[in-house]
Amino acid sequence: MEMNEVEHWLHEEKTRTRELAAPEDMEARLRAALSNAAPKTRAWRSRMSGWRIAAAVFAVLLVSGNQYHALAYYGKTLLGFDRVVDGTLGKLNQEGRGQAVGEQVELADGSLLTVDGLMSDENQLILYYTRSGLTGLEEEGRNGFIPIGVKGFRTDSAMQTGSWGPSKDRTEIKGIVTFEPVSPLAKKLTLSFWDDTAKGEPRREGRLTFSYRPDEAMPTRIKQTLHRTVAMDDSSIVFGSITATPTMTLVEGTIPKENRALFDQVLNGAEIVANGNPVTRHRGDISLNPSHNGYTFALRYDPLPDNLTSVQIVLKDMGETIDIPMK
Repeated sequence: MEMNEVEHWLHEEKTRTRELAAPEDMEARLRAALSNAAPKTRAWRSRMSGWRIAAAVFAVLLVSGNQYHALAYYGKTLLGFDRVVDGTLGKLNQEGRGQAVGEQVELADGSLLTVDGLMSDENQLILYYTRSGLTGLEEEGRNGFIPIGVKGFRTDSAMQTGSWGPSKDRTEIKGIVTFEPVSPLAKKLTLSFWDDTAKGEPRREGRLTFSYRPDEAMPTRIKQTLHRTVAMDDSSIVFGSITATPTMTLVEGTIPKENRALFDQVLNGAEIVANGNPVTRHRGDISLNPSHNGYTFALRYDPLPDNLTSVQIVLKDMGETIDIPMK
């Protein structure tokens, strides 16, 4: 971590702490508590040295500063996205699990790009956006807004997937974009994108910076290191970890460099079974990983069900079952 990044983060925390306001009745409540205290207790407090009082107050401020957003946060439902999200994301949105953003930037064609809100957990960042002020989409299936990634403090998250849909009069677009997860230390994020909205002009890169509240990220349900090696066709694969969050369940592992073809068998043969029922898989990715002298794979599934009693990774073709600890 570079020193200027640390200083910047500490400056933001100091500013946020200064902005905290105690409840209006706190002074009266403290005075009443002191007045009602037993004489012995009050005498003991009078002997407490000044530096101890200062330390106690400082500790309270630190705790208050760290918990402020969590205490004040009641959830945010992001409206108008029913036509582009359903299933898990639709349910989470109805539960008010989003963070409102509301930052805008003008694109090359004069339309407005608004980041309405976001959802975040340890597996991914999801941005909800609107393009408004369109004169009418002429080309079917063309948006003109092409997300690249999100950067911030100790964050460099690539774009993963996206979906969008136009309004009936084709003057507005609602969409979502998913990215790799962001750092829990980031307080501001910058979205980078290609702006390809102007006809007959080269596309240009755009940026939009917005606030991020990491203490409002959704909590992880299960995070387990597995290190389970499974023999397969005179070779082996390693299931490294499983991370289950409200937006998805992620299984990661490695494959030897000389046996990339094993990925297809893993993709088609690995199944998550929760409470005795299979969990829907969405997609799988594989990438070259020089540090492991091979490939890293990632399998993405639906979130695990509520009232969870058991989780297993079942390798159907190999007759192997990996039991996942629930803690």
